[in-house]
Amino acid sequence: MSAGPELRPTPDGGLACTLPGAEVRFTGRLGGESTGAYASLNLGSWTPDDPAAVRANRDRLAALAGVSRDRLAQPRQVHGTDVLVVAGDVDLPGADLGSVREADGVATALHRTPCVVLCADCLPVALVADGAVATVHAGWRGLVAGVLEEGLRALRAAGGRGAVTAVVGPGAGPCCYEVGDEVHAALAPLGPTVRAGRNADLAEAARIRLLAAGTDRVVVAGICTICAPGRFFSHRRDAGDTGRQAGMTWST
Repeated sequence: MSAGPELRPTPDGGLACTLPGAEVRFTGRLGGESTGAYASLNLGSWTPDDPAAVRANRDRLAALAGVSRDRLAQPRQVHGTDVLVVAGDVDLPGADLGSVREADGVATALHRTPCVVLCADCLPVALVADGAVATVHAGWRGLVAGVLEEGLRALRAAGGRGAVTAVVGPGAGPCCYEVGDEVHAALAPLGPTVRAGRNADLAEAARIRLLAAGTDRVVVAGICTICAPGRFFSHRRDAGDTGRQAGMTWST
């Protein structure tokens, strides 16, 4: 992990990071309206949670960036490699995700337009350059297939110039993320540091690929969602019955 900007704890259990011209937020699970398995700041509109609670939570998310929820640029994630470039309001999905497109990341040069992805063990990755920002959702399939490289391409296509800083948020960590032979074989070309016995290190895999793709600085949160039940949702830990936290990046 390279030296970089400070990652600050936030009241919802997540992390915040300030970069030149941009703000990054990785939410935790605290301080929302949801109950039960989704308690309490569940942002997953496609979970079985109460839709009214999720809308209220999304309002809280938008307020962190000083916008309304109809300004959130968010795709419906499919563990692929497509990253959308949002160039105007026509590309936004709307307050209730009424016209959402399938992709695993968003990039934009628009102000007052936070780029949002949702995670519950996969990595949220913020990308920031002069003039544009992006946020990418990266599980092991997306990492291997090139979603981070597509995020960098989209960042440039959106108008990002000069040096790029990446901030890798909380996700399944090498302490807990046991995987099978298929995953180890897919990650093996990245070298031995992405493996810890039977476990995989997704953040290290992301760091290696980001630097290989020309990212100038990579900051890694290094927090495992699986072993932090009081702070983060985890699909692996909770056998799929869980909420979603957000990675969000916006221009300031």
